[in-house]
Amino acid sequence: MSCQFSPDFSIAPNVTYSIFNSSFSLNTECPESYLRPDPGGALIPWLYALFLLLFHLPACIIRAVRWESAQYLALCLALFNVTVTIQSYVSTRLNPAQVLVWMPLTLLLDIGAMLQMVVLILEMPGYSVSVLLRALKEQIILIGRIIAEGSHRKKGREEGREEGQEERQEGISLNNMNEESAGSASGAQSQVANGRTMEIQPVLPRAITAETAETGRVAANRRWTKVKHALVALFATFFGLTLFVLQMYGLKAAKDGLKKKNLTVKWCSPTFRDFALAVTTGNCQLYRIIDSSSYGIGCIELPAYQQEDWLKGTVAALSISLVCQVVDLLLVKFAGRTKQGRDRKVRGTRLRRPWLSLFIGPLIFVLLIYYGLITANQLPKGVTDVIWIYRKDSTADIGRVCRGSLKSPGLRGMIIGWTDGLFGSWGSLYNGRVISKMIHQEL
Repeated sequence: MSCQFSPDFSIAPNVTYSIFNSSFSLNTECPESYLRPDPGGALIPWLYALFLLLFHLPACIIRAVRWESAQYLALCLALFNVTVTIQSYVSTRLNPAQVLVWMPLTLLLDIGAMLQMVVLILEMPGYSVSVLLRALKEQIILIGRIIAEGSHRKKGREEGREEGQEERQEGISLNNMNEESAGSASGAQSQVANGRTMEIQPVLPRAITAETAETGRVAANRRWTKVKHALVALFATFFGLTLFVLQMYGLKAAKDGLKKKNLTVKWCSPTFRDFALAVTTGNCQLYRIIDSSSYGIGCIELPAYQQEDWLKGTVAALSISLVCQVVDLLLVKFAGRTKQGRDRKVRGTRLRRPWLSLFIGPLIFVLLIYYGLITANQLPKGVTDVIWIYRKDSTADIGRVCRGSLKSPGLRGMIIGWTDGLFGSWGSLYNGRVISKMIHQEL
């Protein structure tokens, strides 16, 4: 080790550099280990971001060509994004040091999708807010009527089963008498069955009956199509407004986070255990060993350079996203249609699409994949791959030093750090009872 510390240099509270002098001459090697972010300090794993891109990219292509075919996929993706964003806000409490987990950069794509569906549905011929609300109201009334009739029929069957054998025989006799009366009196328009008067409908020609049935089916299909469009527009409006509120909330949290100074984050390694007190790097920087929030592992506290950069990036990206959303609204709403009712085109390309979110949204996922790969395969700033670990048992008079080698967190380390930060609010449901009990005792 080339670092020259004075004998009274403080390694830890009440522990000086002098008690480790004899151990340096042994040149002890530590087991090779890795360094990973503590929960909440990791960027979304590049594999997760890749899966999200693979789901969103086909939806973007379909929305650009035939948006009607991607309605339900877009709603499912928006619901997933709403759930994950709310979960990240709750778990991290929008702590600026955990911005890598809660930053809402991917909301732009889903907001554009919801905006597109609502506007284009309302622009369809014969559609308006009042028409869709009326169709939805009629469907609710129809469902209520069907439920009521089903309940009435069930009640009638139960009452019929409770009747005695004598009443059933009386009903059979009355039916027989009615059949005889109906046969002797031709042209009669009514008959008595089970003590009730039943109207006999005149027989209609088959052509008229088939035409009426077909007309009823067409009307029912049109009504159900309006109901489906009403439901899609309703959910798209709700998801779109929710995503927009979450976006604004994240923007405010990022701006507030930039005001906080001296942010720090924890980076942890299994080798920072077994009475480890401190670590020195190849550039003679000393870091004290502290406990991890996930337990069973030791950590060092580093300046949050990456988090500060992403706070600035989040403010800039969300501000640009707001501008893109306004431009997309103008495109979808006012790009216009031709006299034939078709979308206006420029060189074969439809204008009535949220083009900015369709392009920038997937680009954000590509950037997250890129930075996720870089972060997973390099050590944080200020840490070298060769370190010296200082260990001392509280009962020992001298300390031990070993030379260790650190590897980057890799995909596994990023998954642990990001997922632990995302689901931290689940408590024992996620961590298990042992970890939950340790956290409770620590608090």
